[in-house]
Amino acid sequence: MTYCSIKVDLAKASEIKDFYHAEEISDEKHPYDYFFVNKEGVAIHGYRNKKEIYTITFSGEGERPFEMASLFSDHVTRKDMEVKEKQEKVNIKEGWEDFHAQIGSDEVGKGDFFGPLIVVAAFVEQRDIPYLEKMRINDSKKMKDDYILSIGAQLKRRIKSYIVMVTPEKLSTLYENHFNMDKTLSLCHNHAHMGLMKKYNIPDFVITYVDQFTPEKDYRKQVGDDIIANPLYFRVQGETYYPSVAVASVIARYTFLKEWEKMEKELGCKIPKGASALVDKVYNRLRNLHGEEVMKRYVKTFFANYKKQD
Repeated sequence: MTYCSIKVDLAKASEIKDFYHAEEISDEKHPYDYFFVNKEGVAIHGYRNKKEIYTITFSGEGERPFEMASLFSDHVTRKDMEVKEKQEKVNIKEGWEDFHAQIGSDEVGKGDFFGPLIVVAAFVEQRDIPYLEKMRINDSKKMKDDYILSIGAQLKRRIKSYIVMVTPEKLSTLYENHFNMDKTLSLCHNHAHMGLMKKYNIPDFVITYVDQFTPEKDYRKQVGDDIIANPLYFRVQGETYYPSVAVASVIARYTFLKEWEKMEKELGCKIPKGASALVDKVYNRLRNLHGEEVMKRYVKTFFANYKKQD
């Protein structure tokens, strides 16, 4: 698969749109989209950003994307990615709002007293959609843990992903240094995006969806100058709308569950998830058995549960 992109101003972007007889997209759910059209087996996607710089992408097989991009600019950014699987017919799940090449990220563990924080970024292309539908991928919160455990390893092999794991002990240290959960999450999502792109040589024009946990302006402020160059779009319950976020949520849950199994084996008992009164009882029993210093490796000490007495 060949991906090519050019950076242009509004006048040139409008010229390209009109050249391919594409309709301008005006949709508040997709603020970065300017136009999209398929021509001669090449997907041509125009993106706008807040600085009025337009990115036009050309993706398809062979040299045709590069040839088409070169019609409009002498400065074409090109990425070639190997496609091993045979192209399958795409059967789009009702509800997906975008099924083109995309990055998505989601997290697990921020509300659990025990266990780590897991953030995953995943890269999905249109050819991956039939596989994701076959595996019944949707929001991990709506999937049973046993099923996630049964398919998780296969998903990690098939889908390009990057996992960031922060231990409870590290989270507690970050909190003591004035990194609240939103700031930590923002940095972890951005780190996952960058790690994914570097690992798989993914172009920086691929739109990136974040399962929104904080307002966009706060996210950008917390990440600062290290933020990725990709078009970023934030959506509450993003796993419902974007396959990349959905599969990221499932891989994150699978990774979290495997770490939970490891923790239960080390501590010798079943541990409830969340931060309920039942969790408090289990923690107090384990603290009395193993000692507070040992338990600091397994729990987030900035949670109210940690301060509660027997």
